[in-house]
Amino acid sequence: MDPTRNANPIFEVLAEKASKGDDRSFQVIYDAIAGKMYSLCLRYAGNANDANDWFQEAFVKLYRHLSSFRGEGSFEGWARTVFVSTCIDGIKKRNLLLPGLPEGMDKASDDLTGYDRLTNEDLIRAIRQLPDGYRTVVNLHMVEGYSHKEIGELMNISEEGSRSQLFRARVLLQKMLKKD
Repeated sequence: MDPTRNANPIFEVLAEKASKGDDRSFQVIYDAIAGKMYSLCLRYAGNANDANDWFQEAFVKLYRHLSSFRGEGSFEGWARTVFVSTCIDGIKKRNLLLPGLPEGMDKASDDLTGYDRLTNEDLIRAIRQLPDGYRTVVNLHMVEGYSHKEIGELMNISEEGSRSQLFRARVLLQKMLKKD
């Protein structure tokens, strides 16, 4: 059983010890979630440089706030919230959240083919190429499961703005994948 999936008193104990300076406890926490959290950062950043920065920044925040984890729900879920928030803050700092749709890409094409040959790697590569705002909404809605209302609150946009960004991201993804 993966100890990061469900509420687990071990992580409550580890978080408490680590918050009091026990480096070994924090190392156990780090080893348990680092891979997943780095993947999350890379999905939001779209490039390794920003992903590395946000990953490091999020772990610092996680460490500083370990004492606030109370064992209610999964530790991974709690940590994921810290990492997602850090990534969104990083995107906001770059001031690139809401790009316009590129010229000539305002509606989806019905004649797209070849999706049967599309691999997960192709899709991930295409998502990484999306502008920050589109990539963020795709990650929050389609990967993390946030509602458009929640996305709007996180990104300081309207619920309809979130829906629009997701639609535009899908159109752009279709066009990008059609080229390939």
